[in-house]
Amino acid sequence: MKKLLIVDDELNMQKVLSILFRRDDYEVTTVSNGKEAVDKITSGILFDLILSDIKMPVMDGLELLKYLKKSEINIPLILITAYGSITEAVDAMKLGAVDFITKPFNKEDLKNIVYRAIHGEKEKNSKQNKSLRNDKGVIYSSGKMQKIMETVRKIAPSNLSILLTGESGTGKGIIAQAIHNYAFPGLEIKSPFISINCPALPDTLLESELFGYKKGAFTGADKDFPGKVSMANGGTLFLDEIGDLSMTVQSKLLKLLEEGIYSPLGSTKEYKAHIRIISATNQSIAKMIKENKFREDLYYRINSVMIEIPPLRARKEDISPLVEFFITRFSNENKKNISSISDKGLVYITGHNWPGNIRELRNVIHRAVVLSSNNELLIEDFPLFEKDDNSSYNFSMNVVKKNERELVLGVLTDNNWNISAAARELGISRGSLRYRITKYSLKIG
Repeated sequence: MKKLLIVDDELNMQKVLSILFRRDDYEVTTVSNGKEAVDKITSGILFDLILSDIKMPVMDGLELLKYLKKSEINIPLILITAYGSITEAVDAMKLGAVDFITKPFNKEDLKNIVYRAIHGEKEKNSKQNKSLRNDKGVIYSSGKMQKIMETVRKIAPSNLSILLTGESGTGKGIIAQAIHNYAFPGLEIKSPFISINCPALPDTLLESELFGYKKGAFTGADKDFPGKVSMANGGTLFLDEIGDLSMTVQSKLLKLLEEGIYSPLGSTKEYKAHIRIISATNQSIAKMIKENKFREDLYYRINSVMIEIPPLRARKEDISPLVEFFITRFSNENKKNISSISDKGLVYITGHNWPGNIRELRNVIHRAVVLSSNNELLIEDFPLFEKDDNSSYNFSMNVVKKNERELVLGVLTDNNWNISAAARELGISRGSLRYRITKYSLKIG
């Protein structure tokens, strides 16, 4: 039985943590400050891990950490910190703390952190490993994504502006949502997460969509519209493909970031907005700055922390858990009884370079589930990939007529109704795609 030492001056917190970990068969000892913790440690008890608050009388968590380091006592220590003490927690990591978690915390997240600190990644059972791979909606098992999610957990409680970079389809939007969920634990639904796809709107509409407008501001403005900034107040605004913003909108966004104020179109009044801005791009902003297409001062404002999401071909360990997730999802959605993929099928799709990244993988699994007549996906359920991997797969529309409407609508939605992009993905001409849009009376939304 693993021994856990809990250090917290709040008796209620001691009780909550004791119950939580005793249910998982830990032997739990509780003390009220760092000095009492030192007494327990020096008494000869061999603890496997220390879980300590930072703010405590007599001797706080940082002092306890310094004592362990100075005394060369090799017991992993995890800090529990309040929302406003994120800077101290980062300093603690530099001193040797193995991790930290902020209050209020998710119990399952805390249990996973403790388990990893004591047992290491390789000793997790299948249930815990599955929990790890689905981290606030982010599915992964690769070391690269584990490091990214560690960064996500650490920066989420702060109000730093974050820039997510990487190829299209790597999951930047999912990462942004995960940051938001970690920033508002237990309040994810109540705290707004507002997303806007910058290139999906013409420049003339994007400004009003972001900042809102007053009645009469322009032709057709027959009533007030609050805008996405107002909708995101108190939460997170996610700007996908921020490199497509015009210089005019960039200037207004810079003012919002620097002063926390904005003005809707047609209004002389300024409004306050308390929001966290997360941006994403698949373009080189540095190159755009040199070409005078992006403001350098705005770049530094949105880039307090940059997280680069690697392409799927650079983290192929993530393909298997993603496939498992998509099979379950699409099997349920289509009322199919498919629960797995054959070994040959997994080897086959793992060998593909996935130029469309997770978005392409999702579409391939979706089609395979819809068309398969088996209880598991076989190699013949997948398309013949292009050998040079310079383009996405070609998928003959003749074999999917029964489910054609759903497939076409899904690809159009995934590509924000960009006819050219959707046609390329489906392997048909734009004319053929337009014919099917008319045939099935497909509409946006």
